[in-house]
Amino acid sequence: MRSVLLRSAACAIFVSMPAFHAIAQEPREIEGPIINDDVEYIDVTGNSQRELIDALDRRSVDDGTGKRFYGHTRWALRWNFNVASEGNDCRVTSVTAELDVHLSIPRWQPPANADPALVRRWNAFVAGLRVHEDGHREIAIEAAREIEQRIESEPPASKCETLKRTVNIRANTLLDEYREKGKRYDKQTDHGRTQGAVLR
Repeated sequence: MRSVLLRSAACAIFVSMPAFHAIAQEPREIEGPIINDDVEYIDVTGNSQRELIDALDRRSVDDGTGKRFYGHTRWALRWNFNVASEGNDCRVTSVTAELDVHLSIPRWQPPANADPALVRRWNAFVAGLRVHEDGHREIAIEAAREIEQRIESEPPASKCETLKRTVNIRANTLLDEYREKGKRYDKQTDHGRTQGAVLR
């Protein structure tokens, strides 16, 4: 019996928004990240494992680099923060991160005469795939939360332009770290295989 390994990937789009310089002193505020989830179901058809594998191959998702996957998570993270002059210093007064998460996952409507064993195998495969992709989503949420916390706790600077530049550099460094974390996650889980994302 042929087994099909989940092919999945996560794509992170990192966008830092410009900070706004407020002259008047403002109270320091921090909000939780705004999370926008979007799930795209990719319908496949078939009435045998061979047919389902062929359908998955045909409907696989391009991750933007030319590689194709059965499941895919793409996320875009943006942040906004305000700064204000206070005496001889400039400090962060507010910060908000907004995260867009787009999940693509296959969906199969079994025919009335589908083999119950095939249905069970498919359900296990998709459940494992969803667990894997949700792991990528959690990494993205961690990134958004840490960005907010790090920006909020940034020490004051003598000039607001210096503060804004420093904040964006450090935030982008954090995003690079989370991009690497996503790669390690794929390696540790064998792209979901260890989480049950195998049709067999």
